[in-house]
Amino acid sequence: MLLQFFSKFDLKSGFWQIQIHPSDRYKTVFTVPFGQYEWNVMPFGLKNAPSEFQKVMNDIFNPYLNFILVYIDDVLVYSDNLEQHFKHVNIFLDVTKRNGLVISASKISLCQISIRFLGHNICQGKIIPINRSIEFADKFPDQILDKIQLQRFLGCLNYISKHIPNLSILSKPLHDRPRKNPPAWTQKHTDTVKYIKLQVKSLPCLVLCDPKLFKIVEIDASDIGYGGILK
Repeated sequence: MLLQFFSKFDLKSGFWQIQIHPSDRYKTVFTVPFGQYEWNVMPFGLKNAPSEFQKVMNDIFNPYLNFILVYIDDVLVYSDNLEQHFKHVNIFLDVTKRNGLVISASKISLCQISIRFLGHNICQGKIIPINRSIEFADKFPDQILDKIQLQRFLGCLNYISKHIPNLSILSKPLHDRPRKNPPAWTQKHTDTVKYIKLQVKSLPCLVLCDPKLFKIVEIDASDIGYGGILK
């Protein structure tokens, strides 16, 4: 049965909901014209803040990962039917309350059959990138000689990487460019950018997997990439 109902939540100022141990707070001290201050909670901008926050969320919601998806401070609850969804949402709300987590009321979306989550539209068992995630292609030239611009291009590909087969292998010549003493830009690099931009404009839909079906995981690897498929 395809997943039919979704509810989306956002943890309000997520990082601020994680306390810093009193013995470590001095490490966050900062100076302003009228004094020195230190953080009592985890501030935005710390190098390890995202991974630490994700670890805390994984520990809290680990028993419920069969119907709750957590990415940093974004949470998606999904279910097969409405009755089941009410139960799942109540479990999520109870867990957040017991762990002292605060939800942003303005960003709650309940009992939807079509929902936008992490740059994708999810509806009737299909996953499609939102327009903003694919419109970037036309904003870059075919020859991306600037290192920062190339890094932005490759970063944009992360949002739609699952929709383009063998993207990691295909884009390897581009990933080599930001390194120290990169090879010269060639026609091969230009052709790669053109091909990727063309693929981005006609991305296929992905289909949500039925968790009840028997599955085979097929994987492969080479010197320049690895990948796998579920079938």
